[in-house]
Amino acid sequence: MSYLRHLSTNADLVTAAEEIRSGFVALALERNRQATPFVEQARALKVSAMSAKRPRDLLEIEGIRTALLAAAGFSDKATKQTEKKDQTSAIQDFIEKFLEPAGSHFVEELVYRFLLTRGDSLGGSMRNIAGKLAERKVTRAIISALTLTGTTYQWLSAVSNTWLTGGSNDVDIELSLKALSWKKHEETRTLIYNRTIPLVRKNIAISSFGIG
Repeated sequence: MSYLRHLSTNADLVTAAEEIRSGFVALALERNRQATPFVEQARALKVSAMSAKRPRDLLEIEGIRTALLAAAGFSDKATKQTEKKDQTSAIQDFIEKFLEPAGSHFVEELVYRFLLTRGDSLGGSMRNIAGKLAERKVTRAIISALTLTGTTYQWLSAVSNTWLTGGSNDVDIELSLKALSWKKHEETRTLIYNRTIPLVRKNIAISSFGIG
């Protein structure tokens, strides 16, 4: 039984304290990485909004309507499912009730509320990030083992949806990898990530298939 090379007792399945701490640090860093685009958007919004002399002038600035909707509390889904006239009405109410009372600081108020909505959407996307980080770590460990043993492997790119042959200098392929496959002792092993399996009709994080 080959698994005994890695597991001798049930204690081997318990995550060590230092690994738990490392995981929390990784989560914090990933949260900041994913927040970076929102921070940059907020900076760009501030630059554009500063050309407005008063809050109602914001509606006349080209290119910031989506940001105004976000600041007004609209999620991306809500924006897609509402009419333009309703969106405009919501923005006008938002300006009247929140930006105009802020006086000369209305631009800062706009940016803060924009980040509040974007932060909420980030929180939703972060719920599954722990599993995603674990997936990347497992994938990198497998790729490292295959590379060290000189085993050729192929990986399915989420970007091009094509199978590519892995190499010794592959960098960050675990960030855009949907499946991993290799052959050893005439047996082909394939790992497929986040796939709905017809038998159980649920999304399975990692599915393993063997042929041979």
